Amino acid sequence: MPRTLFRKNLLDGSSIDCLVSEREDGDFSTGQLDKALLEKNRLRLSNNEWNWLSQEHGTGIILLEDGERSLGSKGDAIITSSLGKVISVTVADCMPVLLMSESGTFALIHLGWRGIINGLLNLTIESMKKISHGEITSVLGPCIKSCCYEFGKMAIGRFWEKFGEEAEASTSDGRSSINLKYCVKKGLEKESIKIEHDEAVCTKCDPRHWSFREDSTKKRQVMIAFKQT
Repeated sequence: MPRTLFRKNLLDGSSIDCLVSEREDGDFSTGQLDKALLEKNRLRLSNNEWNWLSQEHGTGIILLEDGERSLGSKGDAIITSSLGKVISVTVADCMPVLLMSESGTFALIHLGWRGIINGLLNLTIESMKKISHGEITSVLGPCIKSCCYEFGKMAIGRFWEKFGEEAEASTSDGRSSINLKYCVKKGLEKESIKIEHDEAVCTKCDPRHWSFREDSTKKRQVMIAFKQT
């Protein structure tokens, strides 16, 4: 069953809901051949209007106004203020992050190591601030943790430069790894953004979730957010 991670009640009486799927909810990868099954899986989570991305581990940000849709637009973050729109990102170890402003604008971000290094989180926050007002808070979805995220020493140097030595950690068997969540939290802290919910599980350790590091799967869970009255 999908887990409701957080609900934020807004001053105008509406709310922003955030859910994440589990393996038993099915595959949400947009590249799968059976589009009818994908649509069926989506409708089980929400029967509102779905919007999704063609995720590329880049820094593209899609802004959706009323009446606009994203049916696989190229990007790794999606922002809207509209009622009834489901925005979504798919993951199988990367971190999904929800941002929410008091004025009702909200965004979902697909953050892998490339997006983190290239500043996608900060770029999305900047984009939100241009079109919203009030405090921005966040929800961190499930991702791979340092216990399982082995990384080469040379590549880790880029994280040291950007986030400090605490970005490096060790796997459960003593190999060098990246603390993906630490890096995201440092980025949010720099922008003074409060974390309202932090999903603690590791996608490789937790059998409820797909993990690319576990078995190179092409299957994905999805994190969604939508605003309703």
